[in-house]
Amino acid sequence: MAGVRQKIRIKYIVIESKQSNMEVDESINKIITSFRSSLKEDGGDIELVDFKNGIIKVRIKRTTVPVTFSKFLREYKTREGISCGRCRIPTSTIVSALEFELKQKIPMIIKVEVEK
Repeated sequence: MAGVRQKIRIKYIVIESKQSNMEVDESINKIITSFRSSLKEDGGDIELVDFKNGIIKVRIKRTTVPVTFSKFLREYKTREGISCGRCRIPTSTIVSALEFELKQKIPMIIKVEVEK
């Protein structure tokens, strides 16, 4: 149908959060604390730097334990970006596992960024 014009209606959806800011902050801290304990056992660490507009910024110290022996990978059942058992866990693997966990529990999370 060449030459036919169609009107497109765009509707905006407003999603109201049922969680207060304090509850969201507590949930984020609880998840990051859980990650921290696993990462510390592997010789790494994670720290919350900022949370604003659905974006979480963290600082990560990579692990020292080879992937084969990693408690973190066993606990969070992730192997994204890992090709062998001798390497340390890539930062991207930690971030993707954290982002997945946060988005599952806090829908308002958009992404996780690493601050260097």
